[in-house]
Amino acid sequence: MNIKKLLLSQIEKVVFDLRYDFLYEDEYGELLCQVIQRDSSGSIESTPISFHLRINEEKGTGQLIYYQAQGEVKRQSFDIENPDTILAILTFITGVLESPQKNVGPES
Repeated sequence: MNIKKLLLSQIEKVVFDLRYDFLYEDEYGELLCQVIQRDSSGSIESTPISFHLRINEEKGTGQLIYYQAQGEVKRQSFDIENPDTILAILTFITGVLESPQKNVGPES
């Protein structure tokens, strides 16, 4: 089983469903990933979240380290044999991407 492909495909599906783009680069055994929002002309408007993804294919485990403009915001570990850990990753990413839409309007 290729955990990297499985996890990236699930993250990509969530990101695309929320109308963002997902870019990643595989360097030195560590994936560098970015979720980006584009404007109407296709230029990058913002990067709501980026993360490093470290995977141990043999053990079926790994870790994500999330970053936003202010720096590191969270770390999550996962174990492919525990579906709840994968669901937690997808839920966190969804929450980050949906949060700006919830805060639309004047600040109180």
